[in-house]
Order: sequence, then structure tokens, then C-alpha cells
Amino acid sequence: MKENRTVYTKDIYNYIDSFAPFSSQAQWDNSGLLVGSFNNEVKRVLIALDITAFEIEKAKEIDAQLIVSHHPVIFSAQKSFLDTSVAFEAARAGISLLCAHTNLDKAVGGVNDTLCEKIGLNYEKMPPDIADGFLNVGTTDIEYTPKEYAKLLSEKLGAAVRFSACADKIKKVAVCSGAGADFFESAKELGCDALVTGDASYHDFLDAEQSGISVFAAGHFETEVIIVEKLQKILAEKFKETEFVVSDRPNPILTEK
Repeated sequence: MKENRTVYTKDIYNYIDSFAPFSSQAQWDNSGLLVGSFNNEVKRVLIALDITAFEIEKAKEIDAQLIVSHHPVIFSAQKSFLDTSVAFEAARAGISLLCAHTNLDKAVGGVNDTLCEKIGLNYEKMPPDIADGFLNVGTTDIEYTPKEYAKLLSEKLGAAVRFSACADKIKKVAVCSGAGADFFESAKELGCDALVTGDASYHDFLDAEQSGISVFAAGHFETEVIIVEKLQKILAEKFKETEFVVSDRPNPILTEK
């Protein structure tokens, strides 16, 4: 006979903490329970990359008591919470907001690992003293030209990939989901031919070019949204009494290919 166990916000927080410790988040980060109560009963959860007005309305629609997101809904210091803010509306609706950001990036099986698996790398995680633990380094099964590798990333991630063709071949690759262009020097020191990340600016590409390493920017959304369905499966397997629903908000950035 199935046991009807009551699940609380603190149970989901503690389980995420067991494989992606909140204490491992970067100093500048703001992961954790940011709105609500640890003691709220949770029967339905929305899993999302971000928490926007779309997710709040979706949570109301499905009667979710909790939203679990990757990106923090409150990131920098705020001096007011007006009725136009997402956090205010969540609190008014009785919806708790739990965010697992850089702790989930670094975790075993987390965002960076999932990205490496998605693009087909044989990889290992770098220790915390290298790029604060944000880098994975792996090898491809065959050598690629930069253009060939950009095409592979585009196909694997459904992304419009921007890249530089500094390296003649792509075989050893550093990976950092999201905004990891700052780590191209660490990738170069590790003997990598390329760095795969989400975002890179014009000047990031210029600086990387001087170092002779290719940078592939495959989109912040595309390199991180892949964790949402995986997190849904992990949590649904653990908490069978609770329903976990994936947010269907599309990429807010449109590209013309």
C-alpha cells in the first residue's frame, strides 16, 4: 500500500542540498529559499530555468505551492518589494520560490555535467581551485574543425552558435554553462583547444583570439535549460507524492537563422 507522506518545502530543499550543496554556491550568488516558508506543504511544484511573471501565472494555473528554478529570482540587493515585482506576487499568492544556481552548476550530475553529456564529451570535473570549480574538461571522439564543431553544438542544443576559429582543430574542450567566457584563460592553461559556454561578448572573443583558443557561445538559455527536465525527473523519483511540472516558457531571445 502506498504511503501518503506529506512533503514540505524543507524536504525538497534538503534533498537538493544533498547532491548540490547550497554551501558550495559562489560568494556572489543568491541560491536557496528566497521567498516563502520551509514549512509549507507541497503537493505540486513548477520547475523552471527562471522565475518571471510567466512562471508565477503558470504556478497559479496548476495550483503549485512551490517553484524550483535555476536562476535566482532575487539576485542583487533590493531596497523595496512593490506589487510589480515577481517576488511580491509569489508571496501574495502563497507560492514559495527555491533557487539552485551555482551550486547546481557545479554539482555532480548538475548543469555542467548535463551539458557535457548533451554535446557528447568524455569529461571530468575540475577541482575547486581551478575556475572556482565551474569548469569541466573533456575530449571529443574525433577531431573537428571549428566550423564543424559549431555545427555539432547547434544540432545538439538547438542553438544559433557564435564562435571563433582560433584553433586549427577541436579535440580537448572546456565547458562552462551560462556565462563562462571569463574562463578562457583557465581553459588555455589546461591545454584545451576550445571553451564552450553560453554567453560571450565581442571583447571576450577578441581576448580569447589573442590567447589562441576558440570560444563557442551557444546561448545562455540553450546551455542551461537542459537541466530543467533532468531536475524534474530527479525530484519526481524522490517525492512520488508530489507532482513536478516543467515550465514551458520558450527562449526569450529570438534569432533568425
